[in-house]
Amino acid sequence: MESVPRCDLHIHTQYLGCANDTMAIPAIVKECERLGVELLGITDHLNTLDKLALHAPIRQDIDALSTQIPVYFGVELNFLGADGDFAYSAEIKEQFGFQFAIGGIHGTYLENYDLQQIVDVQHRHHLRTCQDPLVDVLVHPYWFGKGEFDKKGWPWFDSMQAVPENYARELGQVARETGTAIEINACANLVNGAQNDRYVEEYVAFLAVVAAEGPCFSLGSDAHDIGSLQKIKTAWQVAEQLQLTADRIWTPAGAPRKTPQAWQ
Repeated sequence: MESVPRCDLHIHTQYLGCANDTMAIPAIVKECERLGVELLGITDHLNTLDKLALHAPIRQDIDALSTQIPVYFGVELNFLGADGDFAYSAEIKEQFGFQFAIGGIHGTYLENYDLQQIVDVQHRHHLRTCQDPLVDVLVHPYWFGKGEFDKKGWPWFDSMQAVPENYARELGQVARETGTAIEINACANLVNGAQNDRYVEEYVAFLAVVAAEGPCFSLGSDAHDIGSLQKIKTAWQVAEQLQLTADRIWTPAGAPRKTPQAWQ
């Protein structure tokens, strides 16, 4: 089987205050070149419309690059609230030149602990994300911020056993039908210090059930620090473990924002 394409399509920058100041775009690209990344996408957060203007310098930095790696200009979306909308539209995409969007749920949206409800809310939002025609990739399914759980005094979500197999199968089916890629996320799900080895094994088993339904997958480090970019290698390894063929690894449509010099 041919090797999995060495993509990283989930990377944050210093501009939105999410990543630290090591994540300047020239530094990101230099490190990706060193790691053997063959195609990358910058995808900073757009959680609310008041942050939209902060994406303009990202686009400008990409345009000023000198690199041999194709670079795409993307965006990561978050629901504005439980069963709400994304802060995104076709008009915003065109105005700012976003070439693709990744998105999904980033919290529990619950005030009281109920494990089954937590999973149900996640699953509902996963399917809703896949059904949004402006979203290309569902990000880090069943990632949770440990800070939210600690603040609320809840037991930590450290096992995928609470996720029914039929949820995984339905997600794979809907993603296949809608053409939405499911993300294999390194930092959030696979190399996360808050999670143990058992969780990672269970998470890969969950991805295998999803994969059996035939959707495509996107590979992302979700790096917020320059040293975390190397974790993308774990996503590549998991894709190979799942025996995903190259045609099932999603990449953005169209030409990159920054064309490699060798292509010019």
